[in-house]
Amino acid sequence: MYSASAFISIHLLPFDMSRNLTRRNFIAASSGLSLASGATSSALAETAPAKAKEKPNPIAIAAKKPIPQIAPLDPVPGLPAIYAGPMLGHVTHNEAWLWIRATQDATWKVLVSEDAMFDHAMTFQGGAVNENAAHTSAVRLHGLKPATRYHYQVLLNDRVVSPLPEPIFMTAPEAEHQGRLRVAFSSCVGRLPVDSSAAFGEMADRLDFDLLFMLGDNHYGDTTDLERQRLYYTAHRQIAGFRELGARKPVYAIWDDHDYGPNDSDSTADGKIKSLQAFREFWANAPREANKDDQAIYYSFVRSGVEFFMLDVRWHRSPNRAPDGPDKTMLGRQQLEWLKQGLKTSKAKIKILASGSEWQTNGHKDSWTSFNTERSALFDWLEEEGIEGVVLLSGDRHFSAGYHVRSRWPEFTAGPLGSPNERNAKAAVSAETFTVRYDGKMWMILDIDTSPETPQVSYEIWEAGEGMIESRVLPVEVVKGLPYEMERSPLVKDILAQRGL
Repeated sequence: MYSASAFISIHLLPFDMSRNLTRRNFIAASSGLSLASGATSSALAETAPAKAKEKPNPIAIAAKKPIPQIAPLDPVPGLPAIYAGPMLGHVTHNEAWLWIRATQDATWKVLVSEDAMFDHAMTFQGGAVNENAAHTSAVRLHGLKPATRYHYQVLLNDRVVSPLPEPIFMTAPEAEHQGRLRVAFSSCVGRLPVDSSAAFGEMADRLDFDLLFMLGDNHYGDTTDLERQRLYYTAHRQIAGFRELGARKPVYAIWDDHDYGPNDSDSTADGKIKSLQAFREFWANAPREANKDDQAIYYSFVRSGVEFFMLDVRWHRSPNRAPDGPDKTMLGRQQLEWLKQGLKTSKAKIKILASGSEWQTNGHKDSWTSFNTERSALFDWLEEEGIEGVVLLSGDRHFSAGYHVRSRWPEFTAGPLGSPNERNAKAAVSAETFTVRYDGKMWMILDIDTSPETPQVSYEIWEAGEGMIESRVLPVEVVKGLPYEMERSPLVKDILAQRGL
Protein backbone atom coordinates (compact mmCIF):
# COMPACT_ATOMS: atom_id res chain seq x y z
CA MET A 1 0.00 0.00 0.00
CA TYR A 2 2.86 2.28 0.85
CA SER A 3 3.10 1.71 -1.19
CA ALA A 4 37.26 1.51 0.50
CA SER A 5 38.64 -0.30 -2.41
CA ALA A 6 40.67 0.29 0.77
CA PHE A 7 40.31 -2.34 3.43
CA ILE A 8 38.39 -1.10 6.47
CA SER A 9 39.40 -2.66 9.78
CA ILE A 10 36.53 -3.60 12.08
CA HIS A 11 37.12 -4.13 15.77
CA LEU A 12 36.63 -7.77 16.66
CA LEU A 13 35.66 -9.28 19.94
CA PRO A 14 36.29 -12.85 21.08
CA PHE A 15 33.45 -15.31 21.17
CA ASP A 16 32.97 -14.91 24.91
CA MET A 17 34.03 -11.41 25.85
CA SER A 18 35.47 -10.63 29.22
CA ARG A 19 32.62 -8.59 30.58
CA ASN A 20 34.36 -7.55 33.79
CA LEU A 21 31.73 -7.07 36.48
CA THR A 22 28.41 -7.58 34.71
CA ARG A 23 25.15 -7.90 36.60
CA ARG A 24 25.29 -11.67 36.34
CA ASN A 25 28.86 -11.93 37.63
CA PHE A 26 28.15 -9.41 40.39
CA ILE A 27 25.29 -11.55 41.66
CA ALA A 28 27.50 -14.61 41.50
CA ALA A 29 30.38 -12.90 43.30
CA SER A 30 28.19 -11.50 46.05
CA SER A 31 26.71 -14.96 46.57
CA GLY A 32 30.11 -16.63 46.85
CA LEU A 33 29.53 -18.44 43.55
CA SER A 34 31.78 -18.76 40.49
CA LEU A 35 30.02 -18.65 37.13
CA ALA A 36 31.75 -19.73 33.96
CA SER A 37 31.30 -17.50 30.93
CA GLY A 38 27.93 -18.13 29.29
CA ALA A 39 26.29 -19.52 32.44
CA THR A 40 22.64 -18.68 32.94
CA SER A 41 20.75 -17.72 36.04
CA SER A 42 19.50 -21.27 36.28
CA ALA A 43 23.04 -22.26 37.34
CA LEU A 44 22.43 -20.40 40.60
CA ALA A 45 19.38 -22.48 41.32
CA GLU A 46 21.35 -25.68 40.79
CA THR A 47 23.56 -24.85 43.78
CA ALA A 48 20.62 -24.77 46.22
CA PRO A 49 20.12 -27.74 48.55
CA ALA A 50 17.91 -30.46 47.14
CA LYS A 51 14.37 -30.43 48.41
CA ALA A 52 12.62 -33.48 49.75
CA LYS A 53 9.95 -33.50 47.11
CA GLU A 54 10.29 -33.12 43.36
CA LYS A 55 10.37 -29.58 42.01
CA PRO A 56 7.33 -28.52 39.99
CA ASN A 57 7.72 -28.44 36.21
CA PRO A 58 8.06 -24.75 35.20
CA ILE A 59 6.73 -25.47 31.72
CA ALA A 60 3.61 -27.08 33.17
CA ILE A 61 3.15 -24.14 35.51
CA ALA A 62 3.51 -21.65 32.65
CA ALA A 63 0.95 -23.56 30.61
CA LYS A 64 -1.65 -23.07 33.37
CA LYS A 65 -1.10 -19.32 33.61
CA PRO A 66 -3.46 -17.10 31.63
CA ILE A 67 -1.90 -15.51 28.55
CA PRO A 68 -1.28 -11.82 29.31
CA GLN A 69 -3.50 -9.48 27.35
CA ILE A 70 -2.99 -5.88 26.27
CA ALA A 71 -5.64 -3.55 27.66
CA PRO A 72 -7.68 -1.37 25.27
CA LEU A 73 -6.26 2.04 24.46
CA ASP A 74 -7.37 4.88 26.66
CA PRO A 75 -9.34 7.58 24.82
CA VAL A 76 -7.45 10.86 24.52
CA PRO A 77 -9.79 13.80 25.07
CA GLY A 78 -9.27 17.28 23.69
CA LEU A 79 -7.38 18.21 20.55
CA PRO A 80 -6.02 15.57 18.14
CA ALA A 81 -2.73 14.03 19.26
CA ILE A 82 -0.47 11.15 18.21
CA TYR A 83 -1.21 7.67 19.59
CA ALA A 84 1.89 6.20 17.93
CA GLY A 85 4.70 7.47 15.76
CA PRO A 86 5.99 9.34 13.97
CA MET A 87 7.86 6.40 12.46
CA LEU A 88 10.08 6.38 9.41
CA GLY A 89 9.47 3.73 6.79
CA HIS A 90 11.22 3.35 3.45
CA VAL A 91 13.96 5.97 2.92
CA THR A 92 15.89 6.49 -0.33
CA HIS A 93 18.34 9.11 -1.58
CA ASN A 94 15.52 11.52 -2.47
CA GLU A 95 12.42 10.51 -0.51
CA ALA A 96 11.19 9.14 2.81
CA TRP A 97 7.90 7.72 4.06
CA LEU A 98 6.62 8.88 7.45
CA TRP A 99 3.85 7.11 9.42
CA ILE A 100 1.58 8.14 12.30
CA ARG A 101 -1.49 6.98 14.20
CA ALA A 102 -3.63 9.85 15.50
CA THR A 103 -6.13 9.83 18.36
CA GLN A 104 -9.07 11.15 16.33
CA ASP A 105 -10.13 12.56 12.97
CA ALA A 106 -7.82 15.29 11.71
CA THR A 107 -5.86 16.55 8.75
CA TRP A 108 -2.11 16.30 8.97
CA LYS A 109 1.03 17.58 7.33
CA VAL A 110 4.79 17.44 7.79
CA LEU A 111 7.32 20.25 7.72
CA VAL A 112 10.82 19.21 6.65
CA SER A 113 13.88 21.43 6.93
CA GLU A 114 17.66 21.25 6.72
CA ASP A 115 17.90 23.81 9.51
CA ALA A 116 16.56 23.52 13.04
CA MET A 117 14.74 26.87 12.80
CA PHE A 118 12.57 25.68 9.88
CA ASP A 119 13.19 28.96 8.05
CA HIS A 120 12.99 27.31 4.63
CA ALA A 121 10.83 24.28 5.38
CA MET A 122 9.14 22.14 2.77
CA THR A 123 5.51 21.23 3.48
CA PHE A 124 4.02 17.82 2.69
CA GLN A 125 0.28 17.26 3.03
CA GLY A 126 -0.66 13.94 4.60
CA GLY A 127 -4.37 14.43 4.03
CA ALA A 128 -7.08 13.25 6.37
CA VAL A 129 -6.82 10.58 9.04
CA ASN A 130 -10.05 8.89 10.06
CA GLU A 131 -11.43 5.76 11.67
CA ASN A 132 -11.58 3.83 8.38
CA ALA A 133 -7.87 3.08 8.75
CA ALA A 134 -7.77 3.40 12.56
CA HIS A 135 -6.47 6.96 12.15
CA THR A 136 -3.23 5.69 10.60
CA SER A 137 -1.59 7.34 7.63
CA ALA A 138 1.73 7.57 5.82
CA VAL A 139 3.01 10.43 3.69
CA ARG A 140 5.77 10.46 1.09
CA LEU A 141 8.38 13.16 1.64
CA HIS A 142 9.92 13.73 -1.79
CA GLY A 143 12.38 16.01 -3.52
CA LEU A 144 14.98 15.48 -0.80
CA LYS A 145 18.77 15.62 -1.16
CA PRO A 146 20.99 12.53 -0.85
CA ALA A 147 22.92 11.87 2.37
CA THR A 148 21.37 14.92 4.03
CA ARG A 149 20.17 15.45 7.58
CA TYR A 150 16.60 16.72 7.91
CA HIS A 151 14.59 18.03 10.86
CA TYR A 152 10.83 17.51 10.74
CA GLN A 153 7.61 18.43 12.51
CA VAL A 154 4.25 16.66 12.39
CA LEU A 155 1.15 18.84 12.55
CA LEU A 156 -2.46 17.78 13.19
CA ASN A 157 -5.01 20.43 12.26
CA ASP A 158 -2.06 22.84 11.87
CA ARG A 159 -0.85 22.26 15.45
CA VAL A 160 2.62 20.76 16.06
CA VAL A 161 2.22 17.41 17.83
CA SER A 162 5.59 15.74 17.23
CA PRO A 163 8.09 15.51 20.11
CA LEU A 164 10.65 18.16 21.03
CA PRO A 165 13.40 18.56 20.11
CA GLU A 166 12.30 17.91 16.54
CA PRO A 167 13.20 14.45 15.23
CA ILE A 168 16.01 14.16 12.69
CA PHE A 169 16.59 11.64 9.92
CA MET A 170 19.19 11.08 7.19
CA THR A 171 18.41 10.33 3.59
CA ALA A 172 20.32 7.52 1.89
CA PRO A 173 23.40 8.21 -0.25
CA GLU A 174 23.06 8.39 -4.03
CA ALA A 175 21.44 5.34 -5.60
CA GLU A 176 24.76 4.18 -7.11
CA HIS A 177 26.68 4.62 -3.85
CA GLN A 178 28.98 1.84 -2.68
CA GLY A 179 30.07 2.03 0.92
CA ARG A 180 29.37 1.08 4.51
CA LEU A 181 25.92 0.14 5.76
CA ARG A 182 24.89 -1.13 9.20
CA VAL A 183 21.65 -3.09 9.39
CA ALA A 184 20.08 -4.03 12.73
CA PHE A 185 17.56 -6.89 12.79
CA SER A 186 15.63 -8.98 15.28
CA SER A 187 12.26 -10.54 16.04
CA CYS A 188 9.87 -11.72 18.76
CA VAL A 189 8.95 -8.65 20.82
CA GLY A 190 7.07 -10.49 23.57
CA ARG A 191 3.42 -10.56 24.53
CA LEU A 192 3.45 -7.27 26.42
CA PRO A 193 5.15 -4.02 25.34
CA VAL A 194 7.25 -3.95 28.53
CA ASP A 195 8.92 -7.22 27.49
CA SER A 196 11.03 -5.53 24.81
CA SER A 197 11.46 -2.15 26.52
CA ALA A 198 15.06 -2.87 27.62
CA ALA A 199 16.17 -3.91 24.13
CA PHE A 200 14.49 -1.02 22.34
CA GLY A 201 15.68 1.41 24.99
CA GLU A 202 19.31 0.44 24.48
CA MET A 203 18.96 0.42 20.70
CA ALA A 204 17.48 3.92 20.82
CA ASP A 205 20.26 5.12 23.10
CA ARG A 206 22.97 3.83 20.77
CA LEU A 207 21.39 4.34 17.31
CA ASP A 208 24.56 2.79 15.88
CA PHE A 209 22.91 1.46 12.73
CA ASP A 210 21.36 2.80 9.52
CA LEU A 211 18.29 0.56 9.15
CA LEU A 212 16.15 -1.61 11.44
CA PHE A 213 14.49 -4.80 10.22
CA MET A 214 11.61 -6.29 12.20
CA LEU A 215 11.58 -9.94 11.10
CA GLY A 216 8.21 -11.07 12.41
CA ASP A 217 6.31 -11.69 15.62
CA ASN A 218 6.23 -7.91 15.85
CA HIS A 219 3.30 -8.37 18.21
CA TYR A 220 1.60 -11.40 19.75
CA GLY A 221 -2.02 -10.75 18.95
CA ASP A 222 -2.32 -14.37 17.73
CA THR A 223 -5.42 -13.47 15.77
CA THR A 224 -6.74 -12.19 12.47
CA ASP A 225 -9.24 -9.93 14.24
CA LEU A 226 -8.66 -6.44 12.83
CA GLU A 227 -9.27 -4.44 16.00
CA ARG A 228 -7.03 -6.70 18.07
CA GLN A 229 -4.31 -6.42 15.43
CA ARG A 230 -4.55 -2.63 15.58
CA LEU A 231 -4.46 -2.61 19.37
CA TYR A 232 -1.37 -4.80 19.60
CA TYR A 233 0.53 -2.89 16.92
CA THR A 234 -0.21 0.41 18.64
CA ALA A 235 0.70 -0.75 22.13
CA HIS A 236 4.11 -1.95 20.97
CA ARG A 237 4.70 1.25 18.98
CA GLN A 238 4.18 3.22 22.20
CA ILE A 239 7.30 1.79 23.87
CA ALA A 240 9.56 4.78 24.55
CA GLY A 241 12.65 3.23 22.97
CA PHE A 242 10.85 2.17 19.82
CA ARG A 243 9.21 5.58 19.48
CA GLU A 244 12.59 7.28 19.64
CA LEU A 245 14.47 5.04 17.23
CA GLY A 246 11.51 4.79 14.83
CA ALA A 247 11.35 8.56 14.58
CA ARG A 248 15.01 8.70 13.47
CA LYS A 249 15.86 5.44 11.68
CA PRO A 250 14.06 3.71 8.77
CA VAL A 251 12.10 0.67 9.94
CA TYR A 252 11.21 -2.19 7.58
CA ALA A 253 9.07 -5.21 8.46
CA ILE A 254 7.86 -8.62 7.42
CA TRP A 255 5.51 -10.76 9.48
CA ASP A 256 5.59 -14.22 11.03
CA ASP A 257 2.88 -16.32 12.62
CA HIS A 258 1.98 -14.39 15.79
CA ASP A 259 1.46 -11.04 14.04
CA TYR A 260 -0.20 -12.75 11.05
CA GLY A 261 -2.63 -14.99 12.93
CA PRO A 262 -2.62 -17.81 15.47
CA ASN A 263 0.54 -19.79 16.22
CA ASP A 264 1.99 -21.58 13.15
CA SER A 265 -0.54 -19.89 10.84
CA ASP A 266 -0.42 -20.51 7.10
CA SER A 267 -2.36 -19.70 3.93
CA THR A 268 -5.49 -21.35 5.33
CA ALA A 269 -5.81 -18.86 8.21
CA ASP A 270 -9.41 -17.69 8.45
CA GLY A 271 -9.69 -13.91 8.14
CA LYS A 272 -6.11 -13.35 6.95
CA ILE A 273 -7.30 -10.46 4.78
CA LYS A 274 -7.86 -8.50 8.00
CA SER A 275 -4.30 -9.18 9.12
CA LEU A 276 -3.18 -7.89 5.72
CA GLN A 277 -5.22 -4.73 6.19
CA ALA A 278 -3.62 -4.09 9.59
CA PHE A 279 -0.12 -4.75 8.25
CA ARG A 280 -0.62 -2.23 5.47
CA GLU A 281 -2.06 0.31 7.90
CA PHE A 282 0.89 0.08 10.32
CA TRP A 283 3.97 -0.25 8.12
CA ALA A 284 5.41 2.03 5.40
CA ASN A 285 7.64 -0.46 3.58
CA ALA A 286 9.18 -0.09 0.14
CA PRO A 287 6.61 -0.48 -2.64
CA ARG A 288 6.62 -3.46 -4.97
CA GLU A 289 6.06 -2.85 -8.67
CA ALA A 290 5.89 -6.47 -9.84
CA ASN A 291 3.06 -8.93 -9.11
CA LYS A 292 0.64 -6.24 -7.97
CA ASP A 293 -2.18 -8.77 -8.10
CA ASP A 294 -0.41 -10.82 -5.41
CA GLN A 295 -1.50 -9.65 -1.96
CA ALA A 296 1.50 -11.15 -0.12
CA ILE A 297 3.72 -8.57 1.59
CA TYR A 298 7.12 -9.29 0.00
CA TYR A 299 9.21 -6.45 -1.47
CA SER A 300 12.81 -5.48 -2.25
CA PHE A 301 15.00 -2.38 -2.26
CA VAL A 302 18.65 -1.41 -2.80
CA ARG A 303 20.92 0.72 -0.62
CA SER A 304 24.70 1.21 -0.69
CA GLY A 305 25.31 -1.71 -3.03
CA VAL A 306 23.17 -4.14 -1.04
CA GLU A 307 19.84 -5.49 -2.29
CA PHE A 308 17.32 -6.64 0.29
CA PHE A 309 14.65 -9.22 -0.51
CA MET A 310 12.06 -9.12 2.27
CA LEU A 311 9.99 -12.30 2.01
CA ASP A 312 6.48 -13.30 3.05
CA VAL A 313 6.51 -16.85 4.47
CA ARG A 314 2.87 -16.92 5.65
CA TRP A 315 0.41 -15.72 3.00
CA HIS A 316 1.02 -18.54 0.48
CA ARG A 317 2.40 -21.09 2.95
CA SER A 318 1.13 -24.66 2.81
CA PRO A 319 0.34 -26.22 6.20
CA ASN A 320 3.50 -27.47 7.93
CA ARG A 321 1.94 -30.92 8.36
CA ALA A 322 1.21 -31.34 4.62
CA PRO A 323 3.33 -34.02 2.92
CA ASP A 324 6.49 -32.55 1.43
CA GLY A 325 6.71 -32.51 -2.35
CA PRO A 326 6.63 -30.25 -5.41
CA ASP A 327 3.18 -28.88 -4.54
CA LYS A 328 4.08 -27.86 -0.99
CA THR A 329 5.19 -24.25 -0.88
CA MET A 330 6.47 -21.64 1.53
CA LEU A 331 6.63 -18.71 -0.86
CA GLY A 332 4.03 -19.46 -3.52
CA ARG A 333 4.67 -19.51 -7.27
CA GLN A 334 4.56 -15.77 -7.91
CA GLN A 335 6.81 -14.82 -5.02
CA LEU A 336 9.33 -17.54 -5.86
CA GLU A 337 9.52 -16.43 -9.50
CA TRP A 338 9.84 -12.79 -8.40
CA LEU A 339 12.70 -13.72 -6.05
CA LYS A 340 14.59 -15.66 -8.71
CA GLN A 341 14.18 -12.91 -11.27
CA GLY A 342 15.32 -10.30 -8.78
CA LEU A 343 18.39 -12.30 -7.77
CA LYS A 344 19.33 -13.08 -11.34
CA THR A 345 19.16 -9.46 -12.50
CA SER A 346 20.52 -7.85 -9.33
CA LYS A 347 23.70 -5.81 -9.71
CA ALA A 348 24.19 -5.59 -5.94
CA LYS A 349 27.36 -7.11 -4.52
CA ILE A 350 25.51 -8.39 -1.45
CA LYS A 351 22.00 -9.85 -1.51
CA ILE A 352 20.08 -10.29 1.74
CA LEU A 353 17.17 -12.76 1.88
CA ALA A 354 15.02 -12.11 4.96
CA SER A 355 12.51 -14.72 6.12
CA GLY A 356 10.48 -14.98 9.31
CA SER A 357 11.20 -18.73 9.36
CA GLU A 358 14.68 -20.23 9.74
CA TRP A 359 16.49 -21.51 6.63
CA GLN A 360 18.86 -23.94 8.40
CA THR A 361 18.55 -27.69 7.85
CA ASN A 362 17.98 -28.60 11.50
CA GLY A 363 15.04 -26.27 12.15
CA HIS A 364 11.79 -27.10 13.89
CA LYS A 365 8.52 -27.99 12.15
CA ASP A 366 7.50 -24.32 11.68
CA SER A 367 10.54 -23.49 9.52
CA TRP A 368 11.99 -24.21 6.08
CA THR A 369 12.79 -27.71 7.39
CA SER A 370 9.17 -28.67 6.68
CA PHE A 371 9.49 -27.38 3.11
CA ASN A 372 12.63 -29.20 2.07
CA THR A 373 11.63 -29.75 -1.56
CA GLU A 374 11.15 -26.05 -2.26
CA ARG A 375 14.13 -25.11 -0.09
CA SER A 376 16.49 -27.55 -1.81
CA ALA A 377 15.32 -26.49 -5.26
CA LEU A 378 15.97 -22.82 -4.42
CA PHE A 379 19.44 -23.55 -3.07
CA ASP A 380 20.25 -25.74 -6.09
CA TRP A 381 19.16 -22.87 -8.33
CA LEU A 382 21.41 -20.41 -6.50
CA GLU A 383 24.39 -22.71 -7.12
CA GLU A 384 23.51 -23.37 -10.76
CA GLU A 385 23.08 -19.67 -11.51
CA GLY A 386 26.24 -18.72 -9.61
CA ILE A 387 24.45 -16.10 -7.53
CA GLU A 388 27.10 -14.40 -5.38
CA GLY A 389 26.96 -12.58 -2.07
CA VAL A 390 23.84 -14.20 -0.61
CA VAL A 391 23.26 -13.83 3.14
CA LEU A 392 20.18 -15.28 4.88
CA LEU A 393 18.32 -13.65 7.78
CA SER A 394 15.56 -15.06 9.97
CA GLY A 395 13.86 -14.77 13.35
CA ASP A 396 11.27 -16.79 15.28
CA ARG A 397 13.50 -18.99 17.45
CA HIS A 398 13.87 -16.88 20.65
CA PHE A 399 17.66 -17.16 20.49
CA SER A 400 20.38 -15.77 18.25
CA ALA A 401 22.55 -18.01 16.11
CA GLY A 402 24.71 -18.27 13.02
CA TYR A 403 24.70 -21.19 10.57
CA HIS A 404 26.68 -22.06 7.44
CA VAL A 405 23.85 -23.56 5.38
CA ARG A 406 25.19 -26.18 3.00
CA SER A 407 28.65 -24.81 3.90
CA ARG A 408 27.91 -22.03 1.43
CA TRP A 409 25.40 -19.46 2.72
CA PRO A 410 25.57 -17.81 6.13
CA GLU A 411 22.31 -17.49 8.03
CA PHE A 412 21.72 -15.29 11.05
CA THR A 413 18.74 -15.84 13.32
CA ALA A 414 18.19 -12.90 15.67
CA GLY A 415 16.13 -12.45 18.82
CA PRO A 416 14.30 -12.42 21.03
CA LEU A 417 13.68 -8.74 21.62
CA GLY A 418 11.28 -9.47 24.45
CA SER A 419 9.89 -13.01 24.33
CA PRO A 420 11.07 -15.71 26.78
CA ASN A 421 14.28 -17.36 25.67
CA GLU A 422 14.06 -20.77 24.06
CA ARG A 423 14.63 -23.52 26.65
CA ASN A 424 15.78 -26.03 24.06
CA ALA A 425 18.17 -23.80 22.13
CA LYS A 426 20.95 -26.36 22.55
CA ALA A 427 18.86 -28.86 20.61
CA ALA A 428 18.97 -26.56 17.57
CA VAL A 429 22.78 -26.69 17.49
CA SER A 430 23.88 -28.85 14.56
CA ALA A 431 26.80 -29.35 12.22
CA GLU A 432 25.70 -26.14 10.43
CA THR A 433 25.85 -24.00 13.59
CA PHE A 434 28.92 -21.82 14.15
CA THR A 435 27.59 -19.65 16.97
CA VAL A 436 24.65 -19.52 19.36
CA ARG A 437 23.51 -17.23 22.17
CA TYR A 438 20.40 -18.11 24.12
CA ASP A 439 20.45 -15.94 27.25
CA GLY A 440 19.09 -12.38 27.21
CA LYS A 441 17.18 -10.01 24.95
CA MET A 442 19.10 -9.70 21.71
CA TRP A 443 19.40 -8.19 18.28
CA MET A 444 22.08 -8.47 15.60
CA ILE A 445 23.79 -6.06 13.23
CA LEU A 446 25.28 -6.76 9.80
CA ASP A 447 28.12 -4.36 9.04
CA ILE A 448 28.61 -4.32 5.27
CA ASP A 449 31.16 -2.40 3.22
CA THR A 450 30.67 -2.66 -0.55
CA SER A 451 33.35 -0.11 -1.50
CA PRO A 452 36.25 -2.62 -1.80
CA GLU A 453 36.42 -4.79 -4.91
CA THR A 454 35.57 -7.69 -2.64
CA PRO A 455 32.98 -6.47 -0.12
CA GLN A 456 33.50 -7.06 3.58
CA VAL A 457 30.71 -8.36 5.79
CA SER A 458 30.78 -8.81 9.54
CA TYR A 459 28.12 -9.64 12.10
CA GLU A 460 27.57 -8.45 15.65
CA ILE A 461 25.38 -9.87 18.42
CA TRP A 462 24.04 -7.38 20.94
CA GLU A 463 22.37 -8.07 24.28
CA ALA A 464 20.37 -5.57 26.33
CA GLY A 465 22.36 -4.58 29.40
CA GLU A 466 25.57 -6.18 28.11
CA GLY A 467 26.30 -4.40 24.83
CA MET A 468 28.06 -6.16 21.96
CA ILE A 469 28.85 -9.71 23.02
CA GLU A 470 30.24 -11.07 19.75
CA SER A 471 31.65 -9.76 16.48
CA ARG A 472 33.30 -11.51 13.54
CA VAL A 473 34.17 -10.89 9.89
CA LEU A 474 32.76 -13.41 7.41
CA PRO A 475 35.16 -15.28 5.13
CA VAL A 476 35.78 -13.77 1.71
CA GLU A 477 34.27 -16.90 0.13
CA VAL A 478 30.83 -15.79 1.32
CA VAL A 479 30.68 -12.78 -0.97
CA LYS A 480 32.02 -14.86 -3.85
CA GLY A 481 29.33 -17.51 -3.47
CA LEU A 482 31.90 -20.23 -2.74
CA PRO A 483 31.83 -23.04 -0.15
CA TYR A 484 33.34 -22.07 3.20
CA GLU A 485 33.52 -23.09 6.83
CA MET A 486 33.24 -20.78 9.85
CA GLU A 487 35.17 -21.57 13.00
CA ARG A 488 32.68 -22.64 15.66
CA SER A 489 32.36 -20.72 18.89
CA PRO A 490 33.56 -22.43 22.10
CA LEU A 491 29.96 -22.90 23.24
CA VAL A 492 28.97 -24.62 19.99
CA LYS A 493 32.08 -26.82 20.14
CA ASP A 494 31.19 -27.85 23.67
CA ILE A 495 27.57 -28.68 22.81
CA LEU A 496 28.60 -30.76 19.79
CA ALA A 497 31.32 -32.54 21.81
CA GLN A 498 28.73 -33.56 24.39
CA ARG A 499 26.88 -35.30 21.55
CA GLY A 500 30.03 -36.92 20.22
CA LEU A 501 30.00 -34.80 17.05
